[in-house]
Amino acid sequence: MSGTWWTRVTLITAALLWGLWTLSPLALDKSAADRLAEQAASANAATGASDDEAAEVEDLPWYAPIMPSARISLGLDLQGGIDMTLQVEVDEAVISSVQRDLKPLKETASKDGLTLGDVRRARGEPQLLIEPGPGATLNDVTVFMQKRYTHYEYQNTQDIGDVEFFMFELTDEQADYIRTRAVEQALETLRSRIDETGVKEPAITQKGGNRINVQLPGLENVSQAISAIGTAAVLEFMMVDEETMKSPTKLERALLSADKMAESGELEAEVYTDDHLFSEWLLSRGTLPPNSQLLWEYNDTADGPVRGPYYVVRDEVILTGDDVNDAHVAWNQFNEPYVAMEFKARGGKIFGDVTSKNVGRRFAIVLDGEARSAPYIREAIRGGRASIEMGVGDVLMAQEEASVLALVLRTGALPAPVTIGEVRTVGASLGADAIAQGKRATVVGFSLVLVFMLAWYRAAGIVSVAALLCNVMLVMALLATAGATLTLPGIAGIALTVGMAVDANIIIFERIREELRLGKTARAAADTGFDKAFWAVVDANITTFIAGVVLYTYGTGPIKGFAVTLMIGIITTLFTGIFVSRTLMDWLTRKTSSGLSI
Repeated sequence: MSGTWWTRVTLITAALLWGLWTLSPLALDKSAADRLAEQAASANAATGASDDEAAEVEDLPWYAPIMPSARISLGLDLQGGIDMTLQVEVDEAVISSVQRDLKPLKETASKDGLTLGDVRRARGEPQLLIEPGPGATLNDVTVFMQKRYTHYEYQNTQDIGDVEFFMFELTDEQADYIRTRAVEQALETLRSRIDETGVKEPAITQKGGNRINVQLPGLENVSQAISAIGTAAVLEFMMVDEETMKSPTKLERALLSADKMAESGELEAEVYTDDHLFSEWLLSRGTLPPNSQLLWEYNDTADGPVRGPYYVVRDEVILTGDDVNDAHVAWNQFNEPYVAMEFKARGGKIFGDVTSKNVGRRFAIVLDGEARSAPYIREAIRGGRASIEMGVGDVLMAQEEASVLALVLRTGALPAPVTIGEVRTVGASLGADAIAQGKRATVVGFSLVLVFMLAWYRAAGIVSVAALLCNVMLVMALLATAGATLTLPGIAGIALTVGMAVDANIIIFERIREELRLGKTARAAADTGFDKAFWAVVDANITTFIAGVVLYTYGTGPIKGFAVTLMIGIITTLFTGIFVSRTLMDWLTRKTSSGLSI
């Protein structure tokens, strides 16, 4: 045999050995990485040793170090999991955007030489209420807004108490942009969070409007998924209004009165139970000073969370979760979990400056509108570090909450709250049934193809079947290496690959038959048949590959799964249908006098 033939045999052998090695965890059921993790965990539980020490305690199989860690991931339709629909509260994102403009607007106006009094947001509306300072006119404020804040439009002038305010409203175009951007940011944040949870190949897609669909294959704990995904994690640091808190008599009376009004129905239940609306209601009655709000800590009880201590805070956010660089779970001297945070450089400087100027005062740590704690500032806190206590009696529950909070702080806050809509748990039995049916369909289909090829092409049919076996194995090996997720549409893509591989061999074999009819030897007919059919096979597969690229680029979820297996199948089909088949055919016709049963 020629050197070229032996080179091809070497390449084919290497590819097949690589495929068998890659798929070996399927035969052994577990990858070496899985075995290491399990043995380390069991050793930890027994001895309390670290992961590295525990892994050395147990004897691993001799082949464990050379086993691959890559495996084929199964999609939601095959292994089960959680399918949920989220709704992004985009109107809250619009209002939050207006709220964030309050402080910089006043600072910018001061730099431009325009004196403003109070700057606040209209309750529940994307509107700014601007009190002109001494000497400032409506024209001065309007010119400033048109220059610096072009996305606001003047609406009217309002008298609140004895104070005149100019009202500027966010433009419809800017509000629509914020809504669209909020959904896009929510998608990005959710992907980051889910990636950190270790869920393999989740599907996160926008369903239309402000709805997002999340599929988590292999995850069964619904409450944990909702906690990790649905928590907005809007972290804010705000100073406590110590003057109001020193003499809370007026506020205490107003709270008692509100309690009675809620019982009698004079105060709507949705207002009384919603902290933000209740705080706005107290502001409208003059119970709270302007530019402040009332926040509560919550205590967990058998009947659910109940309001605990309250704090009047200044409605000015000092730092947010965007200033957090890292967060992780730590333990205090009482063996209680808490979240340790490290600020970014800018946030650390602001935190140090604020704490140095407010020694003896309190700052409230606010998460999703709830006060987590309000520690006293004993001294300036430099170094950019802070912590959040969990305040939960049960250690395991506190640790779980701390883990979720650290996760969402690391990956960033959602731009707007999300509402959990439909939650559907897909049972693993559905996946098992689907896999079993897919196996049966594959075996039946392959058997029919095998019988047809052997009956119609005889010895050449054996070549086709051998190439087909190599093709399927290499497809599975490439899927495992790429970390792709196998779904039902993916199985359909593999089935289509089998059909295309057989079709390529049929085109080649028919060409060889034509050459034999012209009286050529088996060797010459095989060479000519492969040469003439080569471009026909390549052209057909390339056009299908382009279709797969389009499906992957513009498709979502199941369509992408189908496209991935289709494109991988086309690559392996070209390799096996032409390269492997020709090598085997050359071996069958290695002698000039050799016959060919086809």
